[in-house]
Amino acid sequence: MPEATAARVSPGPDDPSASPARKKIPLVYGLTAAGTLAWLAGIFLAPYLRSQEVRWAGLVYALYSPACHQLPSRSLWAWGFPLGVCARCLGIYLGFVAGVALYPVLRGFRRVRLPDTKVFLAFSAPIVIDTAGIFLGIWDSSGALRLAFGFLWGSVLPFYLITGFAELRLRRRG
Repeated sequence: MPEATAARVSPGPDDPSASPARKKIPLVYGLTAAGTLAWLAGIFLAPYLRSQEVRWAGLVYALYSPACHQLPSRSLWAWGFPLGVCARCLGIYLGFVAGVALYPVLRGFRRVRLPDTKVFLAFSAPIVIDTAGIFLGIWDSSGALRLAFGFLWGSVLPFYLITGFAELRLRRRG
């Protein structure tokens, strides 16, 4: 009796493993991880340099000023000085690091499709509601809550950005 052989089926257009973008994901992932860790290190480097009275410590703070208001009253402190960003922004960046770390475990490098929009909206709702409440003067949340909501939102971002950058890189270079 002949052995049964599995029929070879070429991947269809909807099969994520068929996309050339999946080959770009490890590179994009590595660059994202390295850049994220460098960015996060600078947040802690700013107060350290200021505590050591290094002249160019202000430049490190200035690097983060376009992305964050840097209000000392809304920031965590280290070495006697506020971090380079506020608690909410720190939460976003720490969450982003966690999301980058979880990306290969939860998503792998084979899937190229973006997660469902509902996931993004669900992870975004707490930070949007909290920010709107503060802006409208309804409440003022604590630094810990801002950090937590930032972390939650930041943790979902890599699942959209890494895939999106892989697709963009594919379109630009082929």
